[in-house]
Amino acid sequence: MMSTPKTSSVGTNLEQVIEKLRKSEERYHKMIAEVEDYAIILLDVDGIIQNWNRGAEKIKQYKEAEIVGKHFSTFYLPEDIENNLPETLLGLARENGRAAQEGWRKRKDGTRFWGSITITALHDDDGVVIGYSKVTRDLTERKIAEDQQNQVTEQLRALNTELSLSEQRYHQMIAEVQDYAIIFLDPSGNIVNWNTGAQVIKGYSSEIIGTNFNVFYTPEDRKRKLPETLLEHAKTHGKANHEGWRVRKNGSTFWGNTVITALHNKSGELIGFSKVTRDLTEKKMAEDRLVAYANELEIRNRELEQFAYVTSHDLQEPLRKIRTFTEIIQKNAGDSAVVSRYFEKINRAAERMTNLIKSVLNYSRLSRDNAGFVDVDLNEIMVQVQADFELLIAEKNATVHVGKLPVIQGDYQQLEQLFSNLVSNALKFTDSDPVIQIQSKFVNQEQIVGGPDHLPEERYVEILVADNGIGFEPKYADLIFTMFQRLQDTQDYAGTGIGLALCKKIIENHRGFITATSEQGKGANFYVYFPYKAQS
Repeated sequence: MMSTPKTSSVGTNLEQVIEKLRKSEERYHKMIAEVEDYAIILLDVDGIIQNWNRGAEKIKQYKEAEIVGKHFSTFYLPEDIENNLPETLLGLARENGRAAQEGWRKRKDGTRFWGSITITALHDDDGVVIGYSKVTRDLTERKIAEDQQNQVTEQLRALNTELSLSEQRYHQMIAEVQDYAIIFLDPSGNIVNWNTGAQVIKGYSSEIIGTNFNVFYTPEDRKRKLPETLLEHAKTHGKANHEGWRVRKNGSTFWGNTVITALHNKSGELIGFSKVTRDLTEKKMAEDRLVAYANELEIRNRELEQFAYVTSHDLQEPLRKIRTFTEIIQKNAGDSAVVSRYFEKINRAAERMTNLIKSVLNYSRLSRDNAGFVDVDLNEIMVQVQADFELLIAEKNATVHVGKLPVIQGDYQQLEQLFSNLVSNALKFTDSDPVIQIQSKFVNQEQIVGGPDHLPEERYVEILVADNGIGFEPKYADLIFTMFQRLQDTQDYAGTGIGLALCKKIIENHRGFITATSEQGKGANFYVYFPYKAQS
């Protein structure tokens, strides 16, 4: 039977189509086989390997001849096989058409790699699963990089946590320190942080934040720009050290040792200062006491020199008078009136010599030892003093007003001598109708005028002894407490010139001090100060 031209043409076309399909399939298989970056495997419905490309051989190290026919679970770790991971993935692909997963896989030599796997179900024309394609990519380098990044991230997180905890502990430690005032300043010297120690030492709480740190310095130091100088020195040299008097919130002062340190960021820019201050007032007072003791020894040496002068001059002068008048008596023994008058001069000179020697002895016997101090009621002292001067008070028509006085720690005899001398002084230097006022009150150190530059105590008892006598010129306010110093004529006002010096010594023995104010002809005010902490 011969074919018709039409039949021949159809056959030729079909053959061409089949040839094209065959070539296309060959190219596809060749393409799959040549791919090296992906392991492309064909599995049957049970997971048995049917086909194997070059990428699979490269990644998994098996030759096609040694792996085809084996189950694909060969590439999984023992623990994954124990957990049925291969079957689970096939089941997911069968139900959902596709299953994807990343995890550790095993090569032929036993080494591991991190694989990204996609299993896809393959169906026939009726939709029945006839096998699976499994595409694997080796992402070990990416996994290692991710793990390293995660490890670094975790380390950084741990470090940040530790730094945060460390910073919290540091701030807590700084906040709880009470022996040191630790303050942080901005570049201009304004306070930005403040610890418990600063509050204890300086007296301020959180209201000080934002204030410039020069508030802690004395007016003299601020005037000479000491705070600014210290900041500039710390900025230039990294650190500034200084010791000096500082001011608390209540106005009292303390001796502070200060270290100011410049703070910089990573770029070296100044971001502020740390300021650490320690209260060394007790140490300063101890040093000052040593200096005072040394000065006292020097003063006592000068007093000994003065005493030697008095011994050679003032104490001999009455004796010279006694000898002179005795000689005159001898020459004029016949005139009884003259004799009587000269004998009176002899007695006065001898009495003055006796009083002078007694005063010098009293002064030299004063002790600074306060170990034997007891509670002394100054009201009782004044009752005794007024009784001692009863006749003189009546004779001069004097009025003595005594207010309520405190009880202090001291030496009874010295305090009695102190107020006896002050009352005697007031009576002596008043021409007529003396009025003497004695009163007391408690004062803070900033209320005291005319005292030492730096007072060791915060509070004092002030006792005022005021009179309406002849007074003295203000320029002599310190001179009157000098031993043997007399401002008035000895002919008009008797005395030894030791009384007020004795008062000053007694008060200093009690850790206090005395000041005086006056104007000529307008009376005098004597202010006696004892430390308040000495109160019973």
